[in-house]
Amino acid sequence: MSSVVFRYLPVLIALTLSVLACRRGDNFAESGVKLTFSADTIYLDTVFSTVGSSTRVLKVFNPSSDAVNIDQIFLGRGQQSFYRLNINGNSAKSDTDVEILPRDSMYIFIEITGNTQAHPDPIYEDSIIFINKGETQWVNLVTLVQDAHFIYPTRYFTDSEINYSVFPCDTTFNSHKPVVIYGYAVVDANCELIIQDGAQFHFHKNSGLWVFNGGSLKVNPGGVIDYDNPVVFQGDRLEPFYKEIPGQWGGALGGIYIMGNSVNNIINNAVIKNGTIGLVADSTIAANPNLHITNTRFYNFSRAGIFGGYGNFEAENVVAANCGLYTFYALGGRYSFIHSTFANYWNQSSRSTPAIGLFNFFETPDNTFEVRDISKAYFGNCIIYGSNVNELGINQFPGTNLEYTFNRCILKIHPDTAERPFDITNSQKFQQPIVNQNPDFIDPLVNDYQLESTSPAIGTGNTDGTNVFFDIKGESRTPLPDIGAYQFKN
Repeated sequence: MSSVVFRYLPVLIALTLSVLACRRGDNFAESGVKLTFSADTIYLDTVFSTVGSSTRVLKVFNPSSDAVNIDQIFLGRGQQSFYRLNINGNSAKSDTDVEILPRDSMYIFIEITGNTQAHPDPIYEDSIIFINKGETQWVNLVTLVQDAHFIYPTRYFTDSEINYSVFPCDTTFNSHKPVVIYGYAVVDANCELIIQDGAQFHFHKNSGLWVFNGGSLKVNPGGVIDYDNPVVFQGDRLEPFYKEIPGQWGGALGGIYIMGNSVNNIINNAVIKNGTIGLVADSTIAANPNLHITNTRFYNFSRAGIFGGYGNFEAENVVAANCGLYTFYALGGRYSFIHSTFANYWNQSSRSTPAIGLFNFFETPDNTFEVRDISKAYFGNCIIYGSNVNELGINQFPGTNLEYTFNRCILKIHPDTAERPFDITNSQKFQQPIVNQNPDFIDPLVNDYQLESTSPAIGTGNTDGTNVFFDIKGESRTPLPDIGAYQFKN
């Protein structure tokens, strides 16, 4: 043994004896000590019935100069409680003889899995009780447990990672109970899925909605504009932390995947948010649009808000914003947007892509190119803006068809003509554009794309042929229409 160890050996022995004495209880408080807590009530966020919550933490302090031996820590509802505890590393609903050293603390981790069948009242409460030498204290636990329709996958594709279930034909969901989907939920051929105003759809990670060929998705098909009571498609985590977090849902097919030969699809008065790709309109051979999107907001997507993969749809009063790559990406197809706002102020990571991308080809794995003509890409009275120097991307394969028109739009484009592959002075393609003028949104950082009173969009829209008489909130567009999805209102 080295001389250094011998030198400090008496100190080490003294420390060891001190710790052992503490463990024997020689220095423990003989009467009850009033503990202090990091909170008197722990609120666990809303959860769906049978789905576990995230973890909350309670810190328990011993303010005394003596060590404390807590006789009992337990849940008031006992072993039947929906709450679960981890007490100083011990996973249990109760514990005994829990020690806290002088002026020290311990942690209790708390989770819940609710059950509305066993407890129909949506408010579920319990308490953590501490008994310490006759001193009884408690911390309240409160959470809201929602009942929901749960849809789990029942079928699997053997050659892919996609698992799915199929809605019964002609299913209707209303706002009475949320819908929670695991895997892809399929609208089958010759069937309709009708979703009424105010309904809430929640998707687990890698999950989505799939409209087969011949099927129809109808979201608020009555055409009602109820801005504050939309149909909502989002992830299944309800904690406030996840309220605006991208990438929570959407699998290999994206979020809402509409196949090209599906029919009469309608998305109206909806908020679609926090996924990988919000909407995928897939290849179509139909001459007429198979999807109409109105009064709908797409927010917070890690990749794209709307992806047109040779799709064919019409849209008006649409907001697509805050996406890691594109707010709208077209790879061939036919599209029309009227009075829509594309705003990309993505700040989760670097972004080199523009808000809008119009492309009619892609490179295959064998280094050849596949061309998909864009036979129509019409943008009327639209705002295309964001934090990048250029927010409009157009890339046409030589000798192929890419037809586009921007009619009275606010555009943010690169000021150097050598940096953009289109001619802004071409009046056939760009009709009365407003170039590089900030549209003055109220607050893009919180996805508020309404207009400030100084906006160049106010009263400058084209009245020819738009036939969109109300904005996304139901405000009249008279006497003069504003550019974008929102009409300014004093």
